[in-house]
Amino acid sequence: MSQEAAEPQEKKKLPIVKILVMTVGAIALLGAGVAGGIVFMKVTKPAEENPLAIVIERKADEGHDAKKDDHGKDAKKDDKAAPAAPGGKPVPPVEKFVTTYFEFPGNFTTNLKGSRRFVQVSLGLSTQYDKSVIENVQKHEVAIRAEVLAVLGEQAEAEIAGMDNRKRLQNVIRDAINRVLTERVDFGGIANVYITALVMQ
Repeated sequence: MSQEAAEPQEKKKLPIVKILVMTVGAIALLGAGVAGGIVFMKVTKPAEENPLAIVIERKADEGHDAKKDDHGKDAKKDDKAAPAAPGGKPVPPVEKFVTTYFEFPGNFTTNLKGSRRFVQVSLGLSTQYDKSVIENVQKHEVAIRAEVLAVLGEQAEAEIAGMDNRKRLQNVIRDAINRVLTERVDFGGIANVYITALVMQ
């Protein structure tokens, strides 16, 4: 009879032990979760409190800013500033254009103003616009030749002699050619004219 009484008491104690073990386990899991959360919060604290995060953010910002120009727009990949020497400023990128040259076939020969001498000139020109400018020059070469000869015929002997006078003459001829092209096709586009040969006789 005493054995039978002892068995129900042991059976009653068994569920209590299970409940205690489960409760302790749940508290342990809850404690581990709280501890993990605290560790996570310390690792991911704001950048001002975490020096490693500040360095990472600064490097990311520098890499991002390198791709921006002064106005905050994306810079072109082709534009690369030269690296600065210690204590020096970097050379700013320069926009480059392709220059196309054209040389007139033959010479321009005419009498000089107020003189019995004549001048013979070979001319070339350049443009930084597309090939249509050169095509326009070739298409309207007769009108251009007439205008260039008119300009040369207005020059006195003294106005051709010397480097400064030749540079001035190149600019006058350039303006004359652009004027002809503008009249014919509404656009000049000639940047420079070059006297490649000049003979006075």
